[in-house]
Amino acid sequence: MNRSKALLVLVAGIPVYSLSHAHHAFVAFENSRTVEVSGVIEEVFWANPHIRLAVRTADDTVWDLEGPSVNLTERNTGVRRESFPVGAEGTFTGLPSRRGDPRMRPILARLGTGQVVTLDRMAAERLGLLDEMASPPGTAGGEQAEDTIRNANGIFRVWFPTGRTPANPPGAELPLTDAAHAARENWNQEEDGLAVRCIQAGMPEAMLTPFPMEFIDQGDTIVIRLEEWDNVRTIYMQDAPRPENLASPHLGYSVGRWEDGVLRVTTIDIDYPFLDDRGTPLSEAAEIFEAFELSDDETRLDWSATVVDPETFSEPVALSTVHSEWRPEVQIRPYNCTLYQG
Repeated sequence: MNRSKALLVLVAGIPVYSLSHAHHAFVAFENSRTVEVSGVIEEVFWANPHIRLAVRTADDTVWDLEGPSVNLTERNTGVRRESFPVGAEGTFTGLPSRRGDPRMRPILARLGTGQVVTLDRMAAERLGLLDEMASPPGTAGGEQAEDTIRNANGIFRVWFPTGRTPANPPGAELPLTDAAHAARENWNQEEDGLAVRCIQAGMPEAMLTPFPMEFIDQGDTIVIRLEEWDNVRTIYMQDAPRPENLASPHLGYSVGRWEDGVLRVTTIDIDYPFLDDRGTPLSEAAEIFEAFELSDDETRLDWSATVVDPETFSEPVALSTVHSEWRPEVQIRPYNCTLYQG
């Protein structure tokens, strides 16, 4: 029995722990209490990974407003850069900084023109602020969606993540080794966070994304275009030769096979030192076993994965299952991560 087969038996034979992933979490902000800030917009940074607005209030305080990504904001709300001209007045509702400094995660903006727009639809839904929203989600043109419907073929289309299901109830602790626990304890999210430094996510973090992904059939290989970070992942099907040099070593070497309609993938040789965006380490010995399962009506794709890494975990770790829907109007957009210099 080869090593991969043995590990698959191991995964099936013992309990696994759930990693309930919080993608690019705004850990510096409160998550339930909102505040309002009124002032004049002095600066607009409209780029990924996070929109930034500088707003000067009447007492001459400059507030730093850090919102979601451009792609999610424009796709989910229809809001564009033109909604926030420099010099315009506005009142912003959002989540305050945990440290008490003049920073906010903005959710709604009431502009001097009387228009109400949203910057974070998910937060607005969670906090019951939808009645105040005036900006509908944007959609692509009908002709483009019709072409997408005609060309759809099984898994080979664009998928939009809509939710996650943890493998275990919240609160289950990861079975970290002592070294891994020490490394995670030394992680400072605000200073060490990868997203704000525009460091491309590797496996498995790259798959735990709120952005769409596209599957492309290239015969001996399957290409997955991940909108976030402009990542391009290649899955080599069983008979395809391994390349001498991997184009995206942070995504590892992935070998796939079809099994009763399910795409199963094993990934090794991952040149990326983290499991997630919270500082959990990942060693070079890590192996990831994935399953992509299509619903009978081909409108939903479920992704599940288990990580085996003896240097980091004492037992295999199951990641949250990601559920994605087929929305013909959704297309992959450039991400173009840009460092904020403010």
